[in-house]
Amino acid sequence: MDIENDDALVGIGKPHRVMIWDGNQEREKELHWGLPSRDPDIFQIPLLKSETAIIDRPCLLLANEFGLVKRGKTVYSASLIGEPFLCIAATWRPGSRDWPDSFAALTVPAYADLSHHKDRHVGVVHPGDLFDWLMATRPPLDLLRPFPKNSFRIAPPIQQNFDDLLGAA
Repeated sequence: MDIENDDALVGIGKPHRVMIWDGNQEREKELHWGLPSRDPDIFQIPLLKSETAIIDRPCLLLANEFGLVKRGKTVYSASLIGEPFLCIAATWRPGSRDWPDSFAALTVPAYADLSHHKDRHVGVVHPGDLFDWLMATRPPLDLLRPFPKNSFRIAPPIQQNFDDLLGAA
């Protein structure tokens, strides 16, 4: 995943309001986007691969869409059809004296609607599974199951590459 070119990731290193489970109910909490890194060459970790991440404090980042920007142009944005918003799966960590409370978004293998554009992207929790995600009542990878084809509205329409357009003429 190309972090600098993914508009779903605008705001890395800044505070965001996310939903967490406080033991009794869901609540909003302001968290820094990016977990601290132990690697001196990497300042912070904004994304974690869902299959290998430790997801012991699940949280949700509310968004209208996520997408991809290349060279300053929006290649696509994806929104969930029939839903006013979507929730990106994430995990959070309490802060320390050196780092604030923070979170990292989780990535998943690309959904059918997006697989011809990217190999991976941020994971979206199914609308009916939001509380199960927050409360960790089911295994995280069960909740990050793929969406069926035609679940996402992709805008703007993605044009084929120039060679494909010439071949169709």
